[in-house]
Amino acid sequence: MENTQPNYNLAKETALSVLRDNFVQSPPVKILQIASNYGLVVKDADFGQDFDRRVSGFIDPKNKIIYLNSQDPDNRKAFTIAYHLGHWLMHKNALLENPNKYAILHKAPLGSDSADLLEKKANFFAAELLVPKALLEDYIEEDINTITKIFGVSAEVIGYRIQNEYGRTTALRNGR
Repeated sequence: MENTQPNYNLAKETALSVLRDNFVQSPPVKILQIASNYGLVVKDADFGQDFDRRVSGFIDPKNKIIYLNSQDPDNRKAFTIAYHLGHWLMHKNALLENPNKYAILHKAPLGSDSADLLEKKANFFAAELLVPKALLEDYIEEDINTITKIFGVSAEVIGYRIQNEYGRTTALRNGR
């Protein structure tokens, strides 16, 4: 039987290892520095009008460069870096062998039903890295806007993490 679920445990273990190896103890996760620690260079790029709305970034795996859509907000850029770092750490061979498939991050809702297991795993890794459960727990009573500012990510990423960790869609325990 073909596996239809990504190995989320590997993604979680890899994210926790990156956090530990980079001594991350409080939000926001300094993703630009972390990418640099793994030999990746990050650059802003103008993708042109046709791609601005559809592409958040791409990685050139041979030259170890992540290109970010210069029109995206910082919280989207952080996710794009983390996503590409996830591919780099977990799927380097797939990235090098098939860059047209895995090197580009298309803009789509985080929880969208992609059939590609590596894409799901890279998204999960990015969210886990930027919003680790151990740090999220310290702020779970805050409202969603406060949490997004503390972690430097979008409300979509916070919602995704809360859904994955707590099985609910709200950040507040008291339901405010």
